[in-house]
Amino acid sequence: FYAAPADHVTGKVDDLAELTNLNETTLLKELKVRYSEDSIYTFLSDILIAVNPYKQLPLYTEDAHDLYQQKQRWEAPPHIFAIADRSFHNLFEMAKNQCVIISGESGAGKTESAKLVVKHYIHLCNARGHQAPNNLEKQIIESSPLLEAFGNAQTVMNDNSSRFGKYTRLVFDADGQVLGIQLSEYLLEKSRVIEQAAGERNFHLFYYMFAMPNKERYLLGDMSSYHCLGGKAWEDNTAMYEEVVRTLRLMNFSEADEAMIFRTLATVIHLGNVNFDGTEEAYVKDDAPLKAAATLLQVSPAVLTEVLTSIESVAKGEKIRRSYKQSQAYDCRDALAKALYAGVFGWMVNSINTALAPTLQGKTNIHEIGVLDIFGFECFAVNSFEQLC
Repeated sequence: FYAAPADHVTGKVDDLAELTNLNETTLLKELKVRYSEDSIYTFLSDILIAVNPYKQLPLYTEDAHDLYQQKQRWEAPPHIFAIADRSFHNLFEMAKNQCVIISGESGAGKTESAKLVVKHYIHLCNARGHQAPNNLEKQIIESSPLLEAFGNAQTVMNDNSSRFGKYTRLVFDADGQVLGIQLSEYLLEKSRVIEQAAGERNFHLFYYMFAMPNKERYLLGDMSSYHCLGGKAWEDNTAMYEEVVRTLRLMNFSEADEAMIFRTLATVIHLGNVNFDGTEEAYVKDDAPLKAAATLLQVSPAVLTEVLTSIESVAKGEKIRRSYKQSQAYDCRDALAKALYAGVFGWMVNSINTALAPTLQGKTNIHEIGVLDIFGFECFAVNSFEQLC
C-alpha cells in the first residue's frame, strides 16, 4: 500500500504530478481538502483542474492579473490566469499559435473560465500599452451575455448551462495588440426549443421577452399559456432583458435587427401552441396560434397552414401535393421551429463576428489563440443527438 512521505501535508501540493503515487483516491482527497480551503485551482502537470466554488471568491482582481504576468508555473499558486498568461507568452516566445481547451460536466464553470481567460488576454494587451480601437476590448468581453441569453438554459444540474459549443479565435499582431476575434458555434441543442425535461427551461432569451414593455407587439400574452416554455421566469427577468438590449446596441445591432430577433423568437413560441387533428389528413385544430405565427413571419395563414400540413413534390415535371398525417405535421412544425431558432442564432453569431472582425490590412505577422469552451455533458433520462455527441 502507498504511504505518503512523512513531510507530505494533504491539500498543500499545488501540482499533483509531484506526488509519488497518484491514483483516483489520492487525487480526489487532495482536491477535496484544497476545495474546503477555497483553493479551487490545482495543477496536474500542464493541466489545470478547477472546481466550481459556487460562491464569489476574491481571485480575479487587478492585482491577481498582475501577479501572474510572465510567471513560471511554480512561481505562483495555481490559477486560471496562469494558463492564460503562459499561452499568451508562448504565442510570441515560441512563435506558434496556441489553444486553451476547457472541458468538464455541466455546471463545472467552463463558460466563466473561458471569459476569465479572454479577460486576462485583454489585460495583458493593456499592460503592453496597447489600446484596441473602436471599443473593441469592451465588445469582446461583453459579447458573452448575448451568447448566454441565446445559447444557455436551466437544466437539472445547472441554472446557466451552455447548450452549445463555442470556439473563440483571438487574433493579435506582432506587438501583442488584439486585432479582433472570431466566434464559431456548434452542436446547438435545437431540440430544446420544442420541449424540455422536467425541472428544466427553454433558452433564457425566450423568458426575457416577457419582460419587454412592448411584448404585445409580438402578440405575447401570459407566459404560462405557451407549451414550449417549461419552468418559470426568474426574478431578474427585466434586468436580464435590459442587459441583452444594451449588448445588442454595443455590438452595433440596429433597432430593425432587434425587432427581427424578437419577432423570430416569438414565432417559435407561437408555433409551440399549434396543434393538429385528423388521421389520414392533418388539419390545424386552433387557428389563433397559427395566425399569430403567420403574422410574425409576414406570410398569410393559408400559406403557413399549407406548409405545415402538406408537402409538394415534382414527378415528371408535374407538381404533386400530398397531405401529412398528424404525426408528420407535428414533425414539420417542430422542424420549422428548430430551423428558425438555429437560423437566428447563427445570424447573430455572424453579426457579432462582423462587429469584432480583426482588421488585418497592412498586418503581415499575425498570431492566434483559440479558446474552446466544450459543450457541457450531462446524463438525462432522455438524451438528444446533440447531447450524445
